[in-house]
Amino acid sequence: MAYKKWVKPEVVKQPRVIRNWSDCQNDIFSDIATGEGNTQVDALAGTGKTSTIVEGFFHLPKGQSTLMCAFNKKIQQELETRSPAGVEVKTLHALGFAACKRAFPKTANRPDDKGEKLAGFIKAERGDEQETYELRANLSKCVSLCKGYLADNAQMIDSIMDKHEVDPCNEERSSFIGSVLKVMEACKKDTSRIDFDDMVWMPNVHGLGLTQYGRVMIDEAQDLNPAQINLSLNSCMRGGRILSVGDRFQAIYGFRGADSDAIQNIVDRLSSKRMPLSVTYRCAKNIVEIAKTLVPALEAAPGAEDGLVADIPASQLEKMVRPGDFILSRVNAPLIKWCLTLLKARIPANIQGRDMGKSLGALIKKSKAKDVSSFLDWLNEYEGMEVERLVKAKRDTDTLSDKLECLRVLCEGTNSLEDVRDNLDKLFHDGDDKDRVILSSTHKAKGLERDTVFMLKDTYRPSKGQEEANLTYVAYTRAKKCLYLVAGK
Repeated sequence: MAYKKWVKPEVVKQPRVIRNWSDCQNDIFSDIATGEGNTQVDALAGTGKTSTIVEGFFHLPKGQSTLMCAFNKKIQQELETRSPAGVEVKTLHALGFAACKRAFPKTANRPDDKGEKLAGFIKAERGDEQETYELRANLSKCVSLCKGYLADNAQMIDSIMDKHEVDPCNEERSSFIGSVLKVMEACKKDTSRIDFDDMVWMPNVHGLGLTQYGRVMIDEAQDLNPAQINLSLNSCMRGGRILSVGDRFQAIYGFRGADSDAIQNIVDRLSSKRMPLSVTYRCAKNIVEIAKTLVPALEAAPGAEDGLVADIPASQLEKMVRPGDFILSRVNAPLIKWCLTLLKARIPANIQGRDMGKSLGALIKKSKAKDVSSFLDWLNEYEGMEVERLVKAKRDTDTLSDKLECLRVLCEGTNSLEDVRDNLDKLFHDGDDKDRVILSSTHKAKGLERDTVFMLKDTYRPSKGQEEANLTYVAYTRAKKCLYLVAGK
């Protein structure tokens, strides 16, 4: 069969939007046009970060080669339609993959997006027997994290395992770490296949040359891992300038390897000056007031409406929520209960998080149970063993408890495990559907907004550390007009 050559679709450019820019925004534009040195823009929630970046493109000096580093493909596509000639908008993964293609002529034209490279090396190291499934999955997770952290020795890997609760599955820790090092070395040597993690890791570990730009702009700086930070900073030519943009109070992805101090580390490496972007055009005044308890610098826009922040009992949620609203929780288990409740009441609803659905399905498969009763028995035994192991290792059990509670809730009122699997498929979808109630963890809702947000107040714990406070702040600031703090179950 003959295949047509893939042709990149034409980018339809949007016209430049002229607005009444704030004093803070005009100061940023002046810095882009005529300033010196490197700059960090501290862009708080809803402050027009993307619009400011786009307008900034039009203030760049003529003839200056510019790279805009977009955090993901969706943002890259949006920014590309709004960028003028001379500005290249790329994801960091695309940037790294291009460097690999230049350095290694035998590299496949398409990335290994199915993870076959890593899975193959782990299989070669540990076999593919059913009883090693969990061990191999944990090796894969650990290797992925280590690539992002640029870990290259046993001490670093040991620290990453503690931070991210990577279980060596009753194996000697030193043996598990040894396997991680062997798999990473095999990945490094195989330059013919490049997977998602390799795109930013390989240019770092091989010291590959990157296309150099006179200006580099970095979006969502707070969400970058060390490998991504290196890639973006090393794309700037000597004597060039770097503008990083982000909000340290929205740093909530430490669990998946983002550098929790990414912005400060970038500022320290570049000796960047800091410029504020603190007026939110998203949130009403009363929502800003509650957010200011965590981030005092946030300001309401001139003329913003008052809006509403109100405490309500859980008994009122079903009566008040409407399609298009958000229900947010720090953890997933309460979302399942509420989603099932809404569906039974014939209110269209779904939960953001296809990856969560897959993770829960994997535990059902791991149990080898034939019916709901035996599965719940297995779940109790599994919980006892896992909690004991985590407590001995002085690790947090919250993530495990949330996952197991999700499964117990899914089993309620079902007749078979097939019913449980059907519930998983029905409940967990990713999408921004305004014709239904969207239930979401705060992590999944970051970057989104709604007029009305119901926040399951009892699931949040802002006093338990900076990332927990950040999660609460992100949840508050998803609301544009009305924020309801739901108490109880």
